[in-house]
Amino acid sequence: MELEIPENLRPRQHIGHILKLDEESAESEVVLEKVTDATLRELKRLYDTAIKPLELLYKYRDLSNRHFGDPEIFSKPLILFMGPWSGGKSTIINYLLDNEYNQLSLRTGAEPSPAYFNILMHGERSEILDGTQLAADWTFSGLQKFGQGLLDRLRGVKLKSPLLEKVNIVEIPGILEIRKQVERMFPFNDACQWFIDRADIIFLVYDPSKLDVGPETEAILDQLKGREYQTRIILNKADQVKPEELMRVQGTLIWNISPLMSSAEPPIMYSTSLWSMPYENGAPIRLLQAQEHAFLRDLREAINKRVDNKIASARRFAVRVRNHAKMVDCYLTTYYNHKSFFGNKKKTADDIIEHPQDYHIYEGLSTLTNISRYDLPDPETYRDFFKLNPLYEFQQLAATCTYFRGCPINRLDVAIAYDLPELVGKYKMNVEDALEQHEKKQPKS
Repeated sequence: MELEIPENLRPRQHIGHILKLDEESAESEVVLEKVTDATLRELKRLYDTAIKPLELLYKYRDLSNRHFGDPEIFSKPLILFMGPWSGGKSTIINYLLDNEYNQLSLRTGAEPSPAYFNILMHGERSEILDGTQLAADWTFSGLQKFGQGLLDRLRGVKLKSPLLEKVNIVEIPGILEIRKQVERMFPFNDACQWFIDRADIIFLVYDPSKLDVGPETEAILDQLKGREYQTRIILNKADQVKPEELMRVQGTLIWNISPLMSSAEPPIMYSTSLWSMPYENGAPIRLLQAQEHAFLRDLREAINKRVDNKIASARRFAVRVRNHAKMVDCYLTTYYNHKSFFGNKKKTADDIIEHPQDYHIYEGLSTLTNISRYDLPDPETYRDFFKLNPLYEFQQLAATCTYFRGCPINRLDVAIAYDLPELVGKYKMNVEDALEQHEKKQPKS
């Protein structure tokens, strides 16, 4: 059942035009999709042949929650909305999807809404999914590892939407700094990190009247370190701020957030009002419209960079797997250098694992391989890892080489240094060629 639609709503044709959801863009989008599919299949081949062997040999999945595989390669771009409660996240999503006035609109309003992770995806018919149904979808199957507590807080919404044919949208529960911290039934920050790692663009949404940054916001911003280039700030409801005060409000928000982000540059910010209702009287309408258009172009750019982001994620994962393999190899080399023929191998291994600083393992690895100490997990992480997987049960890297297949570590190094960067260039060249061929086939006007 449709809800009553107010009169005098703002026009929204520009959304489809900027995001290329209109019929005019449909044919070229089909052409690009073919190039994208071919490139992603090549990325999967590189993952299977160059990255996965060492990932399995050295049991990387027991070390880190940051996984990579088919869901990460073939999934749609992920658009992530985060921020304090009542900042306008749900309102923005409803506006983008033309979903403001029907029964499946995301709940909006000043009161704190239930703490659900809302996941919006395309469906031929509208429906609500619970966490168990969502986890059955291969795109989100990785969330099962966080337990039933998280699945109970997942809510999927399927809508027939042109935008959702291209992306999935996720809304993280709003942060309530003033609320007494309650014990959650699942690792909230780890769940947020799972979505952050897979996001193609991240929007932090703020209300001009709620600019304070508390412990929960600090924790979230800490998780965004290293992803500043994908993070944007939206100062929503900006039409409610007097024009002469808008600059001060923007400055206050940047002042509060910038010290908590590791980038030397201030984050990109959009001051706008993202819903269909008319602007407030006296609002700087031309500025707000220009900012909205810039926001939509940024969103479109994130969709266009789907393949680039997938390849970049694969390369980051490959580097982490390589560093882990060399770390285990360094522990093993130290173990074999200090193990005596009649000694207790478990005792020797345990001493190395408990006191890596006494054996200069981290310093030695950094010196020999040019791997930064800051790119390696802490010794405590490896203590836990080797409790699950005894050190002496692993092979040294040299022992994994074979005459016919060569060395897995060499294949991984080649993929990191050459194959993955070259795949980006090859993709861009194929896109240009495909669009050029498509233009030639179009009838002359």
